[in-house]
Amino acid sequence: MAKVLLVEDSPTQAVEITMLLEEGQHQVRHVLDGQLGLDALAIHPVDIVVTDLEMPNLNGLQLVEQMRIDFSHIPAILVTSQGSEALACQALQKGAASYVPKRELRTLLNSTISDVLSVLQSDESYAKLISTLTRNVFEFDMPNDAALISPLIGLLMQVTSGMNVIGGMELVRLGVATEHAVINAMYRGNLELTRDQTPPDHASIHEGATTVDIEERLGMAPYKDRRVTVEATALLDEVRIVVRDQGKGFDTSNLPQAGNPDLLESQGGRGLVLMTSFVDCVEFNEIGNEVTLIKRRRTDD
Repeated sequence: MAKVLLVEDSPTQAVEITMLLEEGQHQVRHVLDGQLGLDALAIHPVDIVVTDLEMPNLNGLQLVEQMRIDFSHIPAILVTSQGSEALACQALQKGAASYVPKRELRTLLNSTISDVLSVLQSDESYAKLISTLTRNVFEFDMPNDAALISPLIGLLMQVTSGMNVIGGMELVRLGVATEHAVINAMYRGNLELTRDQTPPDHASIHEGATTVDIEERLGMAPYKDRRVTVEATALLDEVRIVVRDQGKGFDTSNLPQAGNPDLLESQGGRGLVLMTSFVDCVEFNEIGNEVTLIKRRRTDD
């Protein structure tokens, strides 16, 4: 359960989204525009902000930009609609933690909140020791087991934060990008499943949700024997994460580009959109079964 600030100028939409959030056991506070949202954040503690984009007084992009200055520890999720794609792309570049198209609110909103908040959780017991690291390298050889994803992300985020390479919302965004890369490697790469054959949200995947197609592939050669390799290198000025599967790969000649508004309302490729928006560099190998995510220390904060 999370404390959610909903920023939405349409009373009708606000009621619908509030009901949906309450179904997810969240506590919801609603305001009508971005300026009221900032006022509420200054008074009421919240865990996450869900915001519309097109609003009077202070729109969603302006809200995200100001939150990055005054409330950098609080993630913001955008609710996008047709006509707001350009604004949403700018907001993703400026610091939003994720986005959900309005037509997919019921299937994706609560799970997206769970995904983002799970990245924020970390154990600080080794914080002092980790702060002395100057270079840290991990290499994981993983089966197609979704239960491993959350602890993997948690460990990588803890080390990255402890080394003071990246912090705040940029760390959350790196965690979200990495999570999408690993899920894509397991389900799209190794098991060769389409989006229609897998649960629509990551939260259910982490909780062990399965389908007939997943169970079939997990027990069938060659899919069941394929592995996911994750190599993570944290230096003092950047983090480099390589995720590689043993599938056939995919055509990398037409990859989504960061800042392309046409992609936000497309039916597929949401993970690729977030990856290209949340890290400084995304590189694929020639056959498309390996992705490298590079996130650099910011010098303007």
